[in-house]
Amino acid sequence: MPRNSPLVTLLAGGALGAGLLIASMAATPEEPAADAEPAVAETETPAAEPTATEAATEAPEETPEPTTPPPEPPAPAEPETYVGYVDGGGASVAVIIDGAEAIAYVCDGASREAWLAGTASDGRIELTGERGSLSAAFDGTVVQGETTVDGQNWTFTIAQVDPPEGLYRFADTVSGGAEVVGGWIVLPDGTQVGAVSVDGETRPAEPIDVGTGRVTVEGDDVQAELQTDGSL
Repeated sequence: MPRNSPLVTLLAGGALGAGLLIASMAATPEEPAADAEPAVAETETPAAEPTATEAATEAPEETPEPTTPPPEPPAPAEPETYVGYVDGGGASVAVIIDGAEAIAYVCDGASREAWLAGTASDGRIELTGERGSLSAAFDGTVVQGETTVDGQNWTFTIAQVDPPEGLYRFADTVSGGAEVVGGWIVLPDGTQVGAVSVDGETRPAEPIDVGTGRVTVEGDDVQAELQTDGSL
C-alpha cells in the first residue's frame, strides 16, 4: 500500500478541522447583537398627573358665597302716650308705652288714683302698683282693656295723643316738709283730671298751667313735668 504524502495528510487534517468548525457553528445559537434593544411589551401608558399649576389653571374658580351682614338691631321705639275716659265716665286713664316698658295713671279726680308700671310685649301691657292693676291690648292707635283701683273696676278704650295732651307728674317735698306726688291727665277736649297724694292722703289737685306746667300744691308753686317715658 502506498504511503500518503505529507501534503495529503495536511489537506485531510484541514478538511477535518473545517468540518468540525461548521458543525460547531450550527450547534451554537446566534447571540443577539450587542447594540440591539430588547423588545418591550406594548402597554398602555397612564396619563400623566397634572401639576399643581395646571390643576389650578384648569379647575373652575369657585365663586365665594355672598356674605349677608348681620341685621341691625331695631331702633328703640318712640314712647307713645294714650289718654281718655273710662267707659261710662267717672275716671280717666293715661298710658305711656316706651319699648318693652309701660306706665299708667288712673284717677277719678277725687280720692281714687293709682300709679302703675310693668311690661309691654306682643301687643299687651300688664301693669301693677300699690293701689291697683291694669291689663290691656295696644295696636299703635288705641289701648283697650280694664283696670282696678282701690277695688273699683273700669274698662276703657283710649287713643294716642300728642303734647300738650298727656300725663303730667310732680313728685317732691314741698316747703312744709310734706311728701307730695301729683298726677294730671290732660285730655283732648282740654279737660284735666288730677289728684295729689300728700303724705299718703289723696285729694283733688289744682289745675296745672299746660303751657308752663306750673301748679300750686300745699301753698307752694311747683313745676309739674310732662311724662315722656316709661319710668316713674
